[in-house]
Amino acid sequence: MKTDTAPTIFTWDGIRRGARRFLPLAFASFLGGTGFGILASDLGLGLAQAMGMSALVFAGASQMVAMDVWTFPPAVLGLGAAAFAINIRHVVMGAALRPWLKSLPLLRSHAALLMMTDANWAQAMVERRRGEADAAIIVGSGLVMWFGWVSGTGIGQLVGGVIDDPRTFGIDMIVPAFFALTLPALWPGVRRLHPWIVAAMAAALVHVVLPDGTWHVVVGGLAGAAVGGLSRE
Repeated sequence: MKTDTAPTIFTWDGIRRGARRFLPLAFASFLGGTGFGILASDLGLGLAQAMGMSALVFAGASQMVAMDVWTFPPAVLGLGAAAFAINIRHVVMGAALRPWLKSLPLLRSHAALLMMTDANWAQAMVERRRGEADAAIIVGSGLVMWFGWVSGTGIGQLVGGVIDDPRTFGIDMIVPAFFALTLPALWPGVRRLHPWIVAAMAAALVHVVLPDGTWHVVVGGLAGAAVGGLSRE
């Protein structure tokens, strides 16, 4: 049953239900945070620096790419361009939430958007189609993912400091495992798969032409976001 016109509410109960219902996402977030913490440790970031970055930024893909292009001192312009390209998809995601959040006070709607990630956005959209009216579930699910990400970062940074080569224990597979765990929640269905295909093809092409660096990530993100934004389905 579609409930796009159902009155939107925002309650503490919604936050609790969102945290409880989407608790498995915290495990995937913890794995990703652990991988990021190991990368941060390898690049010389301390425990407070790595955890502080995860707590304030809370953007898994952007933080991973930042570690790939990290320099001393950091190249701020390059980091900003990569983060923008990867996170531009949030414009489309936020627009999809507008019918749900537009009647809420500004602070509450912004709280939901602040805690929005790929995984809990996809899950929240499913719940909305099923009749959920409480937008606070986005905040609850985002909070448990935030806790998993930050705590995982701390564990990863500590582990990275005592392991010379993470590949010895297969720890280098944590990041791919994290993204594999979140993919089912992001599956858009075959009819909406074209932005993914365009992003993958663009990234692969750029990687062939420019094998060094992370330009393939930037171009793939922009191409996929552009196609998704222009879609009228």
